[in-house]
Amino acid sequence: MNENDYYQMHTEWLKYKSCLYDFNTGLPVLHMLIEDIRKLSDDYGKVVVIYIDISKDIESLYGWQTYDKLIRQTVNSISFIKKEVLPENVIITLTGVRSGEILLFFSTDKNGNILSTEDVENIQKKIKDKIEKELPGWEPNYIFATRVFRFGYSFFTKSPTRRMERTIFNAIDKARRIIERQKEEARLDRDLNLEYIIANNEISTVYQPIIELKTGKILGYEALSRITNDSFLSNSEILFSYAVETDMLLDLERICRTNAVIHLPEKLQEKFLFLNSSAKSIYDPEFKSKKFENFLEEHSIKKESVVIEITEKLAVTDYQSFDTSVKILKDKGFKIAIDDMGAGYSSLRTISELRPDFLKYDMALIRDIHKNLIKKDLLETLIPFTERLGAEIICEGIETEDEFDVLKNIGIKYGQGFFIAKPENPFPKIKVKF
Repeated sequence: MNENDYYQMHTEWLKYKSCLYDFNTGLPVLHMLIEDIRKLSDDYGKVVVIYIDISKDIESLYGWQTYDKLIRQTVNSISFIKKEVLPENVIITLTGVRSGEILLFFSTDKNGNILSTEDVENIQKKIKDKIEKELPGWEPNYIFATRVFRFGYSFFTKSPTRRMERTIFNAIDKARRIIERQKEEARLDRDLNLEYIIANNEISTVYQPIIELKTGKILGYEALSRITNDSFLSNSEILFSYAVETDMLLDLERICRTNAVIHLPEKLQEKFLFLNSSAKSIYDPEFKSKKFENFLEEHSIKKESVVIEITEKLAVTDYQSFDTSVKILKDKGFKIAIDDMGAGYSSLRTISELRPDFLKYDMALIRDIHKNLIKKDLLETLIPFTERLGAEIICEGIETEDEFDVLKNIGIKYGQGFFIAKPENPFPKIKVKF
């Protein structure tokens, strides 16, 4: 066998192996273990399957790296607790490669006793408790195990007439249906919770200053909403991400805008007020009518002092109607900012067609920029591009003096972040000395 043949055979083997084993966890997929499960049934008769589903919302909210890490940590927790409550011959597998669905097959407890329904539920609880204990050190620390993990289980025995594979898959399907029922109940709970938050205006407003990095002069304040309701939706990012999936997003954003204006601790005095709006809410009839303008006038705020900050992590598909809605706002005198640059779906097409007044670069691009020459070079190349658009760059999430200094030295004019001032109400004082 020559070197090329060996290389080709090795490559084919790796492709084949990647279909059978999950490289993230090292676990084999379900189809690899059917015979082992069959033997377990032959030896003990009754087999239980526990189905652990890790919510895919985590991947949508925080990215695939966080999701993969969560899956690995869950498998590690299960492997650790295996010594305490599970038998040695427990089979641990995934439904498929890169899946967030973990399956456990076993027939007895660690002492060899045949399992009852109560025994299985106790084992589930111990596994869940173990996973929860591993989570407090996580970033972001508001990932709650009770919402992320769902458990279902079912029993099966070898059938004299049915193929073993179908018996196993039917048992998995029964366990999955338990999880789906839990998800539906949880969705109803979240809908009711969101309705309650909106109906009772359980939303407070804090303000974070945006400053000129060289002088410390305040350009304006971004109004940020904080939820006072103590629930799964109490984190603002989770709340708004969930609201996008409902028909309540418009009502939620209207309340946040209203609160931001009403709760202003003092007059803007020629500074800007940055108000967040999803791209979906840009179509709000309140923007097109005089209602919002009249509301601002009642509170002595000039519309020319208001920046509509379009926060968009979902792709804009209907550019024509979106552009028309934004143009209406600009013609009225409102300023426009595009948020989440470098993190969401803010494409060059969106930017060139909207011609915003401000481009806000996400903290993902700013974090440790003093250590990352690629980030620094990329941001430097964006300065002349932004100038040609007639816009200004605002860098978000500045958390250290090193980040602040690099941004200032490369010519970034404006910034905000915890190093400068944390969001508060009333307006916070600037911590940086100039």
